[in-house]
Amino acid sequence: MAIHKHQDYYKLAGLYLIGMMLSCSALAATQWQSRESIQAAAEAFAQEKTAGIAGEVSISATPPDARVKVGKCDNLETSLPSGNRLWGRASVKVSCSSPVKWALYVSVLVKVTGKALVSTHAIGGGQVIEPQDVEVQVIDLTPYPVGVFTQPEQVVGKTTAASIPAGSPVRPEVLRAALVIRQGQQVIVIARGENFKVSSEGRAMGNATAGQIVAVKTKSGQIIKGVAKDDGTVEVAF
Repeated sequence: MAIHKHQDYYKLAGLYLIGMMLSCSALAATQWQSRESIQAAAEAFAQEKTAGIAGEVSISATPPDARVKVGKCDNLETSLPSGNRLWGRASVKVSCSSPVKWALYVSVLVKVTGKALVSTHAIGGGQVIEPQDVEVQVIDLTPYPVGVFTQPEQVVGKTTAASIPAGSPVRPEVLRAALVIRQGQQVIVIARGENFKVSSEGRAMGNATAGQIVAVKTKSGQIIKGVAKDDGTVEVAF
């Protein structure tokens, strides 16, 4: 009889233990925030913030590590951590303030496809770009976060600061601004002050792009400095 009692006791203990495990499993299922919901929140945030980007935007977020467990949240909050930009590989902060506090950083890949001005052939450094040197194509813009040109008139007439391989985008950092004044050129000097404007002629002592300071030698031999303007004149303020 004693043996049967012990057997019954162990059976009841085993059933109780199994029941506790099942209850804990069911409880855990309701307590943990799902990885899929965190991933979806990060993707939705990135889609909203990139809605104004020109071109076709593709967004994919990596779900949190399966080993990471966070409490179930009443309202997921999303934000962009400092130093991040939603272009290429970035991080989105997904956090919770109620009923528990936690924060996770979700990796997001933002790929952008759109129009860009690319070279029709290899362009050497120091070369002035002509209309036949470039054309508009649809390319993957993700590797170019600084931006690209989209219209020929944006680059034609500018000088390359470095070589551009055939079929590559023409990027702002590989161009020098077009010279509006060249050394030795005859220029009009416009002196402006309160209630007066005086024009005279002179010879440029150096090259200048729009907005740069350039020295000019007047007919009287005086050297003055002014700001080079888009139209090739030099403005001196008094």
